[in-house]
Amino acid sequence: MPSTIFNRLFFISLIVFLISCCSLVAVHSQLIPFARQEIFALTNKVTVKELNSLSSQETSYTFNSLLKVSSIWNSKKNQLLQVHFMDNRVKAPRKKTNKEFSQPITKMPDRPFYISLKNGKPVNVIAHTYRDQSLLNMEKAVASLLQIQHESGLTTEVDVLGECKTFYSVRSKTRIEKLKTDCSHWDLKVNYRAEKPLGVRLSSQEMVEYDLSEEGMLIKAQSVETHRMSLEAQPEVGSKVESLFVLEHTGSDEKSVKQLVFKSLDEAIESLLEWYRVFEINGDVDGVISESKDQTLTQQVSSYVKDLYDDQTGKESMAKAFVNLLPLARITKQSEFKDILNEYPDIQFQLVDLLAAVQTEDAHNAVYELLESDDELLEQYLKSLAVGTHPDTAIIEDLLERLQSLAKPIENDKLSDSVLQTLASLTKQLGFEPGNAILMKIRSFILNNLESECVDDEACKTRYIRALQNLQDPSTVDTLLNLALDGETKISVTAMQALRSFPIAYFNEKHLQKFSRIFYQTQKKYDTSARTLALEIILTMKPSKEQLDQLLDYLNSNDKHFEIKTYVIQKLNVLAEKCSKFRALLKRCLKERPHINNYNIMAQKGLTTVLSRHLSWTPAFNESLLSVQEIYRGVLKRGSVELFLSAGQEETSLCKLDIYTSGLTSFVGDSDSGADDNDYEASPVTAGMEISIQSVLHRPLVFFNGQAELMGHVWKGTASEPTPALQATTLTQDFEHYIILASGATAYMRVIGFRSIDLYGKVELSLWNRNAQTEIMQNTAAAVHGIMKVGFTYAQVSNEFMFSYEPRISLLADLDFYSGIKLCIQLQRPQMFLNHANTRSVNIKNTAKRYSKKVNSKHSHKFPGSTLALNQKNNEMCNIISQ
Repeated sequence: MPSTIFNRLFFISLIVFLISCCSLVAVHSQLIPFARQEIFALTNKVTVKELNSLSSQETSYTFNSLLKVSSIWNSKKNQLLQVHFMDNRVKAPRKKTNKEFSQPITKMPDRPFYISLKNGKPVNVIAHTYRDQSLLNMEKAVASLLQIQHESGLTTEVDVLGECKTFYSVRSKTRIEKLKTDCSHWDLKVNYRAEKPLGVRLSSQEMVEYDLSEEGMLIKAQSVETHRMSLEAQPEVGSKVESLFVLEHTGSDEKSVKQLVFKSLDEAIESLLEWYRVFEINGDVDGVISESKDQTLTQQVSSYVKDLYDDQTGKESMAKAFVNLLPLARITKQSEFKDILNEYPDIQFQLVDLLAAVQTEDAHNAVYELLESDDELLEQYLKSLAVGTHPDTAIIEDLLERLQSLAKPIENDKLSDSVLQTLASLTKQLGFEPGNAILMKIRSFILNNLESECVDDEACKTRYIRALQNLQDPSTVDTLLNLALDGETKISVTAMQALRSFPIAYFNEKHLQKFSRIFYQTQKKYDTSARTLALEIILTMKPSKEQLDQLLDYLNSNDKHFEIKTYVIQKLNVLAEKCSKFRALLKRCLKERPHINNYNIMAQKGLTTVLSRHLSWTPAFNESLLSVQEIYRGVLKRGSVELFLSAGQEETSLCKLDIYTSGLTSFVGDSDSGADDNDYEASPVTAGMEISIQSVLHRPLVFFNGQAELMGHVWKGTASEPTPALQATTLTQDFEHYIILASGATAYMRVIGFRSIDLYGKVELSLWNRNAQTEIMQNTAAAVHGIMKVGFTYAQVSNEFMFSYEPRISLLADLDFYSGIKLCIQLQRPQMFLNHANTRSVNIKNTAKRYSKKVNSKHSHKFPGSTLALNQKNNEMCNIISQ
C-alpha cells in the first residue's frame, strides 16, 4: 500500500515537472519581450582569403550598427517587431595592420522595417519597396537570427539562406548551438561542367551560437560561416570567405512601447502596407555584385589583340586573353560581334573560337551571318562550339534545321559532317531528359539517316555512327552493338569505338556477353581493332574472378594474333598499376595458373604497346598520358595518344589523337606475323587521323586514300614538313555560382578556363633506305581565372587568381624495316613553369569617402623536362637503331 501511494506521488510530481518544463519552453521562445524596446549591437565582418596564404595582410570589411527593436504587437503565439538601424558605419583595415579606415554611412534609409513572428518563429519581413536588394537581405538576415529551437536534434529551417538542414544542440538553459548545412541558397548555380575534373568544389558551413537570459530573452546571437571554393583537379587553388555576424544585447528601454491595436497579426501588417511590402524571409541574389566594368568587348579585344595572333596559339598569352575576354563576351550583342569580326580579319580564327565559347544565340547568329560562305572559319567555330557546356537551345535547333534543310542544303560534305558532330555533342552536353522532344528529334534524325540514307555507303554510315558516339544516348547501345557484331570491318570497328566512349553504367550483363563474343571470336572472326576495343570495355566493367581467369587462359590459346595477346598482357599491367584491388585479383589468378605465369606466355613477341604515364602532378594539375600503339605485321594499324586530367578517382579526357592505317604491310610489313587477316590485307592503302577534344570526336582528317596518293607524298616529300593537325583554343572550366551569406551579403564566384592547342606533325619515309621517322608535337597552354566577390551596398571584398602553365608533349618514332622490323618510340615532356598570381582587394563605396586596398602575390614552380620510360623492349630497339 505505501508503495502504491509513493508511485502515485511520483507520477504527480513527474507531471508537475513536465508542465513546468513546458512553461519554460514557452518563456524561452520569447526572445524579445512583449511591449518592450531592446537595443542590440550588430556586427558583420566579412573576410576573403586565398587558399594556403601566409600573408599577414587582411582583406575584409566590417559593418557596425545599433538596432532598436520594439515589440509593437503581440498575442499569445504571434508577435510583430519594429526594427531601426542607427549609427551605421563601415570599416576596413589599411595596408598598415595597426591602422583602420572607418566611415559613417549617412545615406542608409532611416525608416524602420518589421518582422512578423508566428509561434515564436520569424516568417516575413515587412520593408520599404524602394530598398535595394542588398539591404533587404540584411533585414531578412536579422530576422533569421531570431530563428531558434529549444530541443536538440535535426530539423529543417527556412531563413535568409533558403531551406537548410539544421542540427540543434542544447548545451544548457541559456546556451544553444545550431549547425547549418545544405542550404538551398548555397547552391544557386548559373552553370557548371558535368565532368568532375573540370569542375569546382564548394564547401559551406554555418555555426550559430545563442546566449539567453534566465527568462529566455536574447542576449547574444553569433553566426560564423565559411565558404571555400577550389578547383577539383587542383584543390590548393581557389578562394575562401569567412563571415562573422553578431547581434548582441546592449540595453533596454524601460518605457512601454506604443502598441498597434488590431485583433490579429494580419490586420496589424495590413495597416503598414501603404508604404511597405511583405517579403518572404528567404533572401534573393543581389546581381550588382557580378556586374562587369563599364567597358565594351570591342575595347577589351583591342587591348588583347597582340595575344590573339596565330603565332600565340599554344602559348599562355592566348589562353589568358580568352579567360579575360569571355565574361564580357557573354553579355555582348550580335551587332557588336559583327563589328569586331569585320575590324580584325587577321585574327578571325581566334575570334570564332571565342564566340564558340560564348554559346549565346547572338554570337552564333553573328558567325553565320558574316562567315557563312567561309567553310574553313565555320568549321573552326563548330569544332570549338562542340565542347560547350550550356549552349542556348536555339543554337541546337538552328544546327538541326540546317542539316535537314532541302531548300538550302550544306553542300560541303566536310562542313556537313562537322555540323552533325557538333549537334550531337551539344545535345549530350545539355543533358536532356530521356523524353525531351529535342533529344528525340535529333536521335531519330541520326538513326533514320543511318538506316535509310546510308544503306550501301560505308563513309555515310561511319559519319552517323560517330554522331551516335558524340550523342551518347543509352537507347542507342543496342543499335551500335548490332553494327559491331554484324557490320563490315570498318563499320564494326567504328561502332566499337563509339561504344568504348559510353559510360560503363549504360552496359549490362547481356551487353558484356556480346563484347566477349567479339573479343573471343566465338561465332566469327573480327578485326583486331574491334577486339581490343571490346577488351577495353570488358576490363572497364570490372571483370569477376571467373572472367579474369578466362582472359588469362586465352593467353595460352591457339589464337595466332600474338599482337592481341601482347595487348592483353600490357593492358592488365596498366590496370594493375592504377588499381590495388585489381592488382591483388590478378596476382591471385596468376598464382593459380603457373602454366600461364611464365616467360613463354607472358613475354609475347608483339610490338603492340599499351602504357600510362604521369605528365604532371601537384602543385600542377594531375595529368597523365595513355598511349596505345596497335601493331600489325610491324606496321602501326591504330595508334592513340590520350591526355587525361584527374580529380580523386575520376578522370576526363582532355585531348586524344588517334592515327589509323590500312594496306601498308605491302610496303614495310613483316611477313612473320602468324596471323590471318584477309580483310585488313585486302583493304585499300589509307591513313588518317581522328582527334577528340574533351571527349568530343571531330570528323577524321585523311592523309591519303589509295596507293597513288601515298606515293605522291613519298616522292614530293609533302609530309616531311610540319603540318598543322589542330589549332584551337577551347573552353575547359566554366563555372558561375551565387551564394547568400547569413548576413544577407551576396557572394559571386566565377571560374573560367581555356586550353590553347597547337598540334602538328611530320613524317619522313625512305623506300630506298627502308626507314621512316615520325614527329608529333603538341604545344599546349592552360589558363584558369577565378574570382570570388562578396559584399553589399557599401563594401565589397574580392579574391582573384590566375593559374597558368604550358604542358608540352613530343612523340618521336623511328622505324627501320631494312632487315626485320625495329621501332623506337621516344616520348618527351619539355621543361615547364607553373605560374600562380593572386590579387585580394577591399573597396568601400557609397560613403562620403571611398577607400580601396589591394594585396598581390605571385609564385612560380619549375617542372624539369623529362623523357618518359616506355618499356624494356622499346629500350632494346632504340639501342639497336642508334648503333
